[in-house]
Parts: sequence; C-alpha cells; structure tokens
Amino acid sequence: MSRFVALTKALLKTSGESFGQGTNKIKNFLLIILLIACFIPVAILIGAFVEKFYEVLKTIGQEGLILDMGFSLSCAVIFFLGIFYIIGTFYFSMDIENLLPLPFKASQILGAKLAVVVVYEYITQLVIFLPIIISYGIKSNASILYYLYNIIIYITIPIIPLIAAAILVMVIMRFSNIAKNKDRFKLIGGVIAIVIGIGANIVVQNAAKTLSDPSQMQRLVMEGNNSLINATSRLFPSSKFATIAVLECGNLQGLFNLIIFVLITAIAVVIFIILGNILYFKGVIGISQTSTKRIVLSGEQFAKATSQNSVFKAYVLKEIKLLFRTPAYFINCVILNFLWPIFLLIPMFTNVGNGKEIEMFLKAISNPSMYPLGLAIVTVFIVFVSSVNGITATAISREGSHIYFSKYVPINYITQIMAKVFTGFIMGTISMIMLILVTLIIIKLPMILIILIAIIGLIAILFSNFVGIIIDLNNPKLQWDSEQKAVKQNLNVLITLIPCLVFSGITVFFVYFFKFNLVNTAILLVALYGVVDLILYKFLKSNASKLYSNL
Repeated sequence: MSRFVALTKALLKTSGESFGQGTNKIKNFLLIILLIACFIPVAILIGAFVEKFYEVLKTIGQEGLILDMGFSLSCAVIFFLGIFYIIGTFYFSMDIENLLPLPFKASQILGAKLAVVVVYEYITQLVIFLPIIISYGIKSNASILYYLYNIIIYITIPIIPLIAAAILVMVIMRFSNIAKNKDRFKLIGGVIAIVIGIGANIVVQNAAKTLSDPSQMQRLVMEGNNSLINATSRLFPSSKFATIAVLECGNLQGLFNLIIFVLITAIAVVIFIILGNILYFKGVIGISQTSTKRIVLSGEQFAKATSQNSVFKAYVLKEIKLLFRTPAYFINCVILNFLWPIFLLIPMFTNVGNGKEIEMFLKAISNPSMYPLGLAIVTVFIVFVSSVNGITATAISREGSHIYFSKYVPINYITQIMAKVFTGFIMGTISMIMLILVTLIIIKLPMILIILIAIIGLIAILFSNFVGIIIDLNNPKLQWDSEQKAVKQNLNVLITLIPCLVFSGITVFFVYFFKFNLVNTAILLVALYGVVDLILYKFLKSNASKLYSNL
C-alpha cells in the first residue's frame, strides 16, 4: 500500500502545472485564483437552478430527481472527459517503460495511474457535483449524515465511469504493439476511442427518450415518493444506489444503498485490475518505439522531394506535420476542430421532444430581426472553438527543450511566430467551414449572412490565434517529458480563452444593447476585430526579438 501511495504522489507531482507544482509560487497562486474566478459563476448558476427546480419538484414529491440527475450528469461528463485523460495518462505520458523495471506490482501501477485520473475528475466535479449537493442540502434542511454520505459519494462516483472509459481505451490500444507504425496506430486508436465515446453518448441520449412517454411520465409523477429516480437511473444504474443512499441517509435503507454503491465500485476496481493485467501492459510495452522503411527514390521523385519552398511555407508545413504526426497533439489540438460540428448535430438527432424544440429554435433564428445578434453570437462561438484547440496557445510550449533551435535557425523571429499563427488560423478556418456546412444542413440562411459569417469569422480566428501566441510567448511550458503535458496540462489554453471570450462578449453586448441592424453589426465586428488584429500584429513585430530572447 505504501508503494502505491508513493507512486501516486510521484505521478501527481510530475503532472506539473495542473497541480501547481511549478517553481514560481506567486504565478501558481494567481493561476489558481483565476481558475476559481472563472468557475464560480458557473457554480452559482447551477446552484440557483437547483434552488428553483427544487420548489417545483417538491410539490409533486419528486425532489430526489435533482440528485439523481446531478449524479448521472457527473457520470456522463466524467466518462467523456475520462477518455481523453485515460489516453493521456496511460499511453501518451511515456513513463510506463521507466516504471516497469522498478519494484512495483502491476496492480500498483494501474491503480496509481487510475488515481491520477480520478484526481483530475475531482476538479471537474467541483463545478457540477458540489453546487448541486450544497444547494439541495440547504433547501431540504439536510442533516449532517447527508453531507457525510455525499463526501463518500464524491470520492467514489468518478471511479466507475472512468473504469468504463479505461476498459474501452485499453481494448482499442491493446493491439498497438503489433502495429508497424506505432505513432499512427496510437493516433488511430485514440480517435476510435473518442468516436466510440461519442457513440455511447448518443445511445444514452436515445435511451432518455423513453422518459418522454407522456403516459409513463404521468404515472410516475402521480406515484410521488421520488419514483422518477427509477426512470432516470437507467442511464447510469449505479447512480440509483447513490441517490437513494443520500435521500434515505437517516435510516438503514440509506446505509444499505451506500454500502451497495461502495461495493459495486470496489468490484469495478477489481475487474479493472484484472483486465488491465491482460490488456494494458501488452498494449503499452514498446509503445514509444517507432518503425521506418527504406524507400528508393527515382531522380524525379528526389528532385520533387528536395525542391525549395519559401521559408514561411516550409515552416507552416513543419508545424502542420508535427500536429498531425504526434498522437498527443492530434488528439488534443487537431481533432477538436472536427468534433464541434458533431457536438452540434447530436442534440438535433437525439432530441427527446420529437423535434418540436428544434423546430421552434430554427424558426426563431430564421427571423431576419435576429440576424444581427445571431451574427455576433456565431462570431463568439467561432472565437471559442479557435481558442480552445490550443494550437497557438501551446505553439511555443510544444518546442520544449528544443526551443534553442528556434533561436539559431536562420529564420527571423516574426516569420516563425506568424507561421505558428497561420497554422492555427488554417485549423480554425477548417473548423469554421464545417460549422457553416452543418448550419446549412439544419437551416436555410441567406447567402449574405453566410458570407458575413465567413469574413468576420476569419478576422476573429486571427484574433484568437494572436492572443494565444502572445500568451504562450510570455508564459511557455517548456519543461515536459511527454507531448501530452505540453498541451493537456498547459493552462495557457484556458488563459487564452478568457480574454477572447470577454472581448467577444462585449461585442455581443453592444449589438444587443444598441439594437444594431445587420449592416452596422457587420461594420462593428469587422472594425473591432480588424483593429485589434492590427495592434496585436504590430506588438508581435516590435517585440518578437525581446520575447524570444526571454525564452
């Protein structure tokens, strides 16, 4: 047990910035304060919603539905995010071959890695789980046992969805050690795991349609006594025991259900260890190795391969190839640009209201009077998508210990910076085009609006990438031992997102408050983003040498 605890501590410490392990304590403290400031408004909104929803459900004896939906929502979010965390911690961290020779049992290595991912999810739960529990407890005048039971559930509830995600990933990645190109196989395996995770989410949402049967819902509501819990718990069966344990915390039924929930979790851990011994180690051994093949080039092929490109084009191609060839970069930076349209389409095809809500929504945004505000909101979304992929917010960090190469290569600094910005601009543009195509599939918009979205979107994408590169130049994460840490555990992505959303939100406020028409809105957005882009470019051009010299 002591070795398991020691290994878990070591893995947590090597997680770096994510847990404030940097040497600059003031900077770490300020980053933590920034994170808290960002998440508090979300937590307050969730708590306010629970408070109002409780009053409605209390009158029909279904207030327990709040807890069950909260537990189920936490499980759903943990499962989806867990796929990314499992892939990163178990496979892309590149530490397994250093751990195997050490005196650790296989169960200790598996358990420690799972514990690290669970700690990540504890942070996620602070935003979703905690506000629901506190608000419900206040409204129901809950006893001390209510909070004690919830502490136990808070500690254990992420484990089952994470184990489900881990088993899914391990089954897919099991065959990575027989692939000739291991990097490519890891990349494909990670994509398959994400696709299956999205598919599971679709299945869960389709299962929720059963709750939309009016006759069934009426019968359950009339029964009272939190009978709706049995219906909603079908999505995540284990959450039913957690919900009943909390609701009945004052009697033996609550204790009995809590014990069952903990036992199910313990059994899941045992199954994970057994399957991990079978699947994980055979799939991860040798995963850091790569293979190559010799190719005999003809004279024409050699001339084509060695033809001279412009410096800027060559540097952009180098950045793009690095993003696509490195599994950690592809999973965390590139693939997100292609997933957003899917995220938009899933609710469209799994809506529980048989399409009525969608029809009402489409009618609302099809109203010409909504075009100005819609244009501003779409621009905010484009900025968000372009910022959250982290391509430019981690562009300098991805150089790592090879940053010296950027200083000695005969390419001026502003060219290198603009090549990195243009790489993010290309991926953001691809994401925007896909979003526009999805929009055209579900709703017919006038061509003038599509053109305006495209023009303003391009300027806004450039803005978000300028912000990202400036932040990463000033605060790069250059000390890492795996590509995963350079992108997944880099707070620069979040720091970039904040000013981008604040600036974009201000534009929406102006459009809404002053009731601009479509022409004025387009002029405002082009002018604001255009001027800021110019200012940021001038700043980079004037300070490129200074910023690089500080690296």
